[in-house]
Amino acid sequence: VVENWGISEEDLERYQGNFKRDTVATINLRDLAKQLPSLNVDKQYDQALFVDKLPPALVVGATDDFIVDNAGVIETAKYFGVEPVMIDSPHDVMLGKKFENAAIEIKEWLETLAEK
Repeated sequence: VVENWGISEEDLERYQGNFKRDTVATINLRDLAKQLPSLNVDKQYDQALFVDKLPPALVVGATDDFIVDNAGVIETAKYFGVEPVMIDSPHDVMLGKKFENAAIEIKEWLETLAEK
């Protein structure tokens, strides 16, 4: 399976070590819910009330993501007032064999900014 993702065993072990370390972090979800920026949403458009003051945004999702679902990507894009970009990739779009798919999308997005 690892070979299909283009990740070496050594890298995989390193990533797993990072994940193991991250599992000890705790989040107070009740406190977090009170502070979420999504509480400041234009209910008609599901956008941030301050979307017109935000810098350009690129919201990227991955077609083979098992961590962040499509609904989460779409909701995030709406919040920022942009269309989501779905990349043919697993969750870590810049780490596997398909990293070029993400790089191409980011490059094209940056080029559109340069044209403005």
